[in-house]
Order: sequence, then C-alpha cells, then structure tokens
Amino acid sequence: MISKLFAVLLMLTPLLATASTIDDIARLEQAKTDADASAATRTQNGAPTASAQDTAAPPTPAKSVWYQLSDGRRVNVGHWQIVHFVRSDCPYCHRFNPTLKSVSEQTGIGIFVYSFDGKGDAVFPNVMPVNDRILKDFFAELPQATPTDFVINTQSLVTIPLSQGEMSEEALKQRLDESFALAVRLGVL
Repeated sequence: MISKLFAVLLMLTPLLATASTIDDIARLEQAKTDADASAATRTQNGAPTASAQDTAAPPTPAKSVWYQLSDGRRVNVGHWQIVHFVRSDCPYCHRFNPTLKSVSEQTGIGIFVYSFDGKGDAVFPNVMPVNDRILKDFFAELPQATPTDFVINTQSLVTIPLSQGEMSEEALKQRLDESFALAVRLGVL
C-alpha cells in the first residue's frame, strides 16, 4: 500500500529541471554526434580522409521515436530521455543497470547518467558527476537513493519522476507507460 502511494506521489509531482541539466544532456549528445562524424571521415584503413568539421552536417531535429502506451495510443517520445542516478558501489544499480539499458534499447528512449560518486560501471561507464545544483533540481523533495530515474523532455524541461530502486523490466515498462500517459494528460508530450 505504501509503495503504491509512493509511486502515485512520484508520478504526480512533476519537477522542472534547470537549463544546466539540459546543457549537460546536449553536450553528451553532441559528443556522440561528433564521434560518429569523426568515424565517418576515416577510410577502411583508418587514415583520415577529411576533418570532422568539413563533413559535419547541420544539426537536425530529434527523430521521431514512437512509444506505444498500454491503451494502444502511440506517442512520439523523441524529445524525452531517462535521467538515471547511480553510485559505482551500489549493488542495486549493478543489478538494475542492464535492465534499464535493455528497456532503453527496446523503446529508443535515451539515457543520461549522473553518478553520486562520479564513477560509472560496466553498463554505464560514461557518467556526469552530481553537483549541488543537480541535487537541488532533482532531489528537493525526494531522498537521495540509487538508482533513481526521471523522464525529462529535453525541449520543455518537464521532468516526471520515474522510479527509485531496482525493479524488473516489466515494472519499468509499466512506469514508463504511466509517465507518458501522465504527460499526455498534462498536455506536455
């Protein structure tokens, strides 16, 4: 009963993240794009053929990523990402991270990872360290537990708490479904 109440409270307390979080997400996404462009400028033998700057395409809008809700509706979640908080020494994170990565790959929803100790793990080796501003933005009304996840719209900064603690793939998908259904009801999807 208490866990259901907590889940309902999490789902009904949207938070607004600051631009610093979006800037961090944009920097990581740009690094991925730069790495892809750099790799594309090499020939089969690995020699550079052009600079990444010469071949870089202009930024393109986020692609459509369609997510099907349990009620049959399809929603475009192309501007949404999961923000995932971990600690490198958290056993719950070590067990949950492969589940989260699998769900991300199945749904096409990206993951941005913050670490309370600044270290990643085998599943998510590239992390951003948590700072005071991030703590204030995301954990003003929640305990600093790991793992903790939010879904955030990278355009509007609407942030919806997703989960705290380890959970099964089915439970995570249900929470995503509930979160996006809430976003549709609130008119922010």
